[in-house]
Amino acid sequence: MIGSPARPPSPVCSFAAGLAALSLFAGCRTIQPETPANPAAINQPTFALIDANADGKVSPAEMAAYKHEEGLAEVDLDNDKRVSLVEWKAARPSATSDDGTFARLDLNKDGFISEEEAVTHITGQAAYQAAFKKMDANGDGHLHWEEYAAGDAASLNVTLTSGGATAAPTGSAGSGA
Repeated sequence: MIGSPARPPSPVCSFAAGLAALSLFAGCRTIQPETPANPAAINQPTFALIDANADGKVSPAEMAAYKHEEGLAEVDLDNDKRVSLVEWKAARPSATSDDGTFARLDLNKDGFISEEEAVTHITGQAAYQAAFKKMDANGDGHLHWEEYAAGDAASLNVTLTSGGATAAPTGSAGSGA
């Protein structure tokens, strides 16, 4: 056979080779990405970043500041970390008129809602206080990672437009970080 011309592969051999290749992949399947059990939940490294004073636990004010910052991207059009009346109205196009909410949230009457004012509002909400207290299994007024992970993270999703626009009473869950 030395010196003899090479024969082209027969169609049967090509077909058999194709079947052999397919059989290699027959046992393979596409794995769908795992959907988190609670899409509102944050991961442990993010939880640690929320802990602004690095004491190993998150206060109601620290969590409220995070929740406010999370929602700020949708409202703060000029990225100055505060909400003006123009931005407030742009974020609420379906609101037919100013119901006075912005004025009640702007505690110092400077024409902007600052992070401090937002935190005061969020921590003053009864729903937020109840959700935080329910997740705080040891009752120390702070959330530890294990408490947060075991709780209902979505229950802490209170925003500036949630509930009434009232300030947190003195000594409430909103005081201290």
